[in-house]
Amino acid sequence: MKGTLKHRLGSQLPMRINPKNFFNRKLDFLPPHFTTTSKYFNEYEETKLNEWIYENCFGRYCIVKTVKWDSDSWKGMTTIGFEEPSDLTLLALSGRLNTQKSPF
Repeated sequence: MKGTLKHRLGSQLPMRINPKNFFNRKLDFLPPHFTTTSKYFNEYEETKLNEWIYENCFGRYCIVKTVKWDSDSWKGMTTIGFEEPSDLTLLALSGRLNTQKSPF
């Protein structure tokens, strides 16, 4: 029976460092040049979506609450904007905006 455990470097996962995270990438307002999409989210889904965007996308983004006139009343919804359109494409292809079943 061996009394010591050997450290295996192969079992460590490589760390992904995004240099754009040095500054705050999430904005509190929606600039007019951002590519946007809108959807109804609850607070939990919005928090999980924010975490996913921060970990997987590389450009600046914003998540803001907006209102939309629907039938005869105003409905609150969440608008997600990206400075780089490729980040919105990545989000759409990930299935996180699926309306039938939420992955969160």
